[in-house]
Amino acid sequence: MKPAAQTTVNLYVVPDCPLCARARDWLDGHGISYVERDVANNFGALRRMYELTRQRLVPVFELDGRALVRPDDEALAELLL
Repeated sequence: MKPAAQTTVNLYVVPDCPLCARARDWLDGHGISYVERDVANNFGALRRMYELTRQRLVPVFELDGRALVRPDDEALAELLL
């Protein structure tokens, strides 16, 4: 399986978040490159995540302007694989 696009996924997270750790593991396990955006320590990342989703839950996966909030594995696969 390969990512749907050659662009990099943005992963919006907060430190010590178990759901965020699972999100990293999922991306790593599928060989998908990503840039981690720490919304707890980077206001610009928080603002971008909020503009995309109008909420503050993490993790958020963003690819090509489309964002998923706390998606299940099926929704992730649909967006990224």
